[in-house]
Amino acid sequence: MCNSLKVTTFGTRGSIPVSNPESIIYGGNTTCLRIESPCIPKEKALIVDAGSGYLPCSYRLLGEKVHDVHVLFTHYHHDHTQGLLLAPPTFIKSIKTHLYGPVDAGGVGPKEMWKTIMQPPYFPVHHKLHESHFSFHPLEFPQTQVMLVHNQGGIRMMDVDQYETLNLKDGYIPIGKGKYPKSEILVISMYMSNHPENTICYAFDEGLTGKKFVFLTDHENHDSNPNDLKNHIKGADLLVMDCQYSRLKYDSMTAGYGHGTPDYCVRTAREVGAKLLGLTHHDPNAKDLDVEGILAEAKACVPREVDVFTCRDYQEIEV
Repeated sequence: MCNSLKVTTFGTRGSIPVSNPESIIYGGNTTCLRIESPCIPKEKALIVDAGSGYLPCSYRLLGEKVHDVHVLFTHYHHDHTQGLLLAPPTFIKSIKTHLYGPVDAGGVGPKEMWKTIMQPPYFPVHHKLHESHFSFHPLEFPQTQVMLVHNQGGIRMMDVDQYETLNLKDGYIPIGKGKYPKSEILVISMYMSNHPENTICYAFDEGLTGKKFVFLTDHENHDSNPNDLKNHIKGADLLVMDCQYSRLKYDSMTAGYGHGTPDYCVRTAREVGAKLLGLTHHDPNAKDLDVEGILAEAKACVPREVDVFTCRDYQEIEV
């Protein structure tokens, strides 16, 4: 069992996977992260997004004999779902897979996404052949809910209002068959980011250590950050944030595409007091030198109180 909050970035690329000799350092897998914490039961795994990075992630889960996988989707663009089609847990009926995600236009949630991408002629295996070990959890109003994780109680979704009331009452939260203090719980809260489709920013607060990790991907610059966004990110020990474009490319070509720039990421990290800022969702056209240029641009903006780095595939980060 992991002894502290840890994030492994199995995929950090945006849009499509890439493979070329000039993109070796940062990798070419699309978005997938694993969250590890002593609050998570040892037989369960907590994953954010299932881009192509979910394939190598899932092989690691097999080696650890994990049999209960919980995937939190930020949204359903292909670069965040494509790994689901080929990952072994999708086809192993003894491994339960739980899909969580926003409800988008036309009522599309995790189940509708799954049914759409896993059927002929887009994929050779029909979803009905492997749906028995899947469960689906649509998040219609994500900002009104929290996910609570305890290493004995398991995982529970709860309305924010109920959670806050219980927390004020005696600090013990019912999860599974027991009640547990907040200090033993991993609390996952949600906020809708600035992207063309409904997209969730997840914040992970670990009660045991007081550590906080926030994943803010597929989020475009705000002229001024809304107060509720700042409150959601506030005090993050680690903020991993979409930084797909240089400021020049954003201003000249890609404004409105739903992605961020180095100056905006640094300004946001400074506003909320983030201790460590990781830049992710690298442009598929960006070679290693281009990604390093994004980092240099960010470092030129960085105040002393913020450390910044560039995320790469298979990177393990202790929060």
